[in-house]
Amino acid sequence: MNFFSLLKSAIHKFFGRNETVVSHEMQTASEIWHDIYTNNAPWLKNDVISLRLPTAIASELSWLVFTESEITTDENSPYKAIIDDFSDRLDDEFETALAFGGMMFKPYLSHGKIFIDLIRADCFAPVAFIGNTMTSAIFVSKKTIGNAYFTLIEYHEFNTENRTHTIKNKAYKSLNSDIIGWECPFNEVPEWSGLVSEIVFRNVEKPLFSYFRVPSANDIDLDSPLGVSVYARAVELIRQADEQWARIEWEYESKETALDVGQDMIKENALPKRKNRIYRKFDIDNLDGNFYNVFSPEIRDSAQFNYFNRILQRIEFNCGLTYGTLSDPQTVEKTAEEVRTSKQRSYTQVSAIQRNLESAINDLFYAVSVYAKISGISSENAEITCTWGDGILEDTDKEFQRRLQMVNAGILTKEKFISWYFHCDENRAGEYIPQSDGLFGGV
Repeated sequence: MNFFSLLKSAIHKFFGRNETVVSHEMQTASEIWHDIYTNNAPWLKNDVISLRLPTAIASELSWLVFTESEITTDENSPYKAIIDDFSDRLDDEFETALAFGGMMFKPYLSHGKIFIDLIRADCFAPVAFIGNTMTSAIFVSKKTIGNAYFTLIEYHEFNTENRTHTIKNKAYKSLNSDIIGWECPFNEVPEWSGLVSEIVFRNVEKPLFSYFRVPSANDIDLDSPLGVSVYARAVELIRQADEQWARIEWEYESKETALDVGQDMIKENALPKRKNRIYRKFDIDNLDGNFYNVFSPEIRDSAQFNYFNRILQRIEFNCGLTYGTLSDPQTVEKTAEEVRTSKQRSYTQVSAIQRNLESAINDLFYAVSVYAKISGISSENAEITCTWGDGILEDTDKEFQRRLQMVNAGILTKEKFISWYFHCDENRAGEYIPQSDGLFGGV
């Protein structure tokens, strides 16, 4: 059962009808994004292998988002351990959010502690939106114990009028992994033993989950508020690249050097391959009086690689990557202004992702604060600081030296320099500056 079939089955089992707001077009596109990311693209057959370009695209953008970035709070904050753990796991798993178009962040209480689930787009289904804000969703998780398969369906609903957030849980058991089965008690799965069927949170301002959306226009379904994959506009180009690479491989394999010799020279019934195929059977009467002929045609690799590289450059353009990220950087024949524009496009793409991610993180830690107050962990709101680097456009080492020279020349204050370097305000920066001890005439 693929992930959309599972989600559909779970929704129908929970509500008795279809409640998802995901259109057929979005379902189809999401399955394609998922399949090509997991190396199951429909065109991977015969001699066509995956170059894993979707993974490379999502991984590169994820790296650009988090390079020189920090998600922090005050050292004495009761939320510090939660934030540090979330930040570490987000860095590891964010790639899938970019690949599948989004990710859900959902806090929960367990044994008096707050944990955060990072839920891939293939493990939840939106049920309702108000504008672009998701207000209702259903989450599905699975466990296997012995020969039994367990499914937990968790439904969240935020009511804007009553300012309530309702969570409903149901557990199901089956002996067949392809079906959800029948309802069962929560305690059949140890991790679910503390769950209740329904709980209502009152006087809340936002949903107690947070949705990160890839900040690109949804050209699959113009009316959908869901995000699209970072490589959504390059799926056909990725297919062309995989197939072109197969042609390049065939060009080399088919032109391997061999010798045409008489049939009596070959004892095996099958022709050898690769390094063993140097001898090939041939009718001795057709050898033009020679004992053997050498088969060594010219390899037409220049044109093949040029076409392949052009496809990669088109993928880079469609995905907001700098030229040379996937393509051969030595063949990027661009002016300085074109290179600058390419970097600016990538910077704009990454900055938009960072803005959406920061907004989702702030919404998440509002929910964390609600859980903290209810459980007595803390009565304070979580204060989060997100700092994002801009290393795409500038060389940080060069910029450091440039600003240091300005400080030495007296045209930039030490406070401003330290504020830039440590991402803090100027008052805090002043604490980093050592005081003069009065030696050598200092006062």
